[in-house]
Amino acid sequence: MRHEENNRNNQTSETSDFLHDKMNTGQLFECIMTDLDLDPSCSPRSGMKYRARFIRRCLIKGMLAAAAVGLFVFSGTGIVQKPSISSVKAAPSSDASSAKVTFHVDALFPVSQVNASLNEKDIDVDVLGNQDYSLEVEENGYLLLDVVSISGIHATQEISIDSIDDQAPVILSHSHEGDNIEIHVKDIGDSGIDYNGIYARTDSSDMIRPTCCEPSEGLVVFPYPSEDMYIVIPDLNQNRLVSVLHPGIGTGAEE
Repeated sequence: MRHEENNRNNQTSETSDFLHDKMNTGQLFECIMTDLDLDPSCSPRSGMKYRARFIRRCLIKGMLAAAAVGLFVFSGTGIVQKPSISSVKAAPSSDASSAKVTFHVDALFPVSQVNASLNEKDIDVDVLGNQDYSLEVEENGYLLLDVVSISGIHATQEISIDSIDDQAPVILSHSHEGDNIEIHVKDIGDSGIDYNGIYARTDSSDMIRPTCCEPSEGLVVFPYPSEDMYIVIPDLNQNRLVSVLHPGIGTGAEE
């Protein structure tokens, strides 16, 4: 009888120990799952999947955080992020009416903005690729290039544009020869005189064409007038000289 009672007690103790161990195992699993910020109600097998996903998520977050910190540090110091402008060239057109400006941007990361202004007026910038850019200007002045990095750091460079012809032709000399007035002209810019566009007018005549033009000599010949005559001499870049001829006195430039 006592032997059977001992057996029952041993079985009860073993059952209690088993239940206790099982409870401890469950509590341990629950603690692990809690530490991993996972669902403790899942099974150990599914818990492994959750844990793997959690670890991958932590690794990705860590890499993104490290990249963000590195970008912030580099942006703040300007060691990597500060761009620079190089290889700036300004080539005038064949008629000196405009100039094409090209330049290169040196930057480790792509820049967020590339701006240009001439005499405080904005100019469109064309992207050529490989961080090369170009723009076209049609007047002289100071060209400001402004490049902005993705962290907001500016790099600027200013160049002077003076290759565009913005000066009107000039009269070198004139003389009264018989019934004609001979005028020698010169374009002090680079576009050249538009001989086909030269004309004169008086109060009684709206259009008087030259009787002769010799571009190689810069010679323009008009009939000698009997009244004041306004002579218009343009160049190929739309600059023009207006000079008034007073019979018996000579010529004088007029704005």
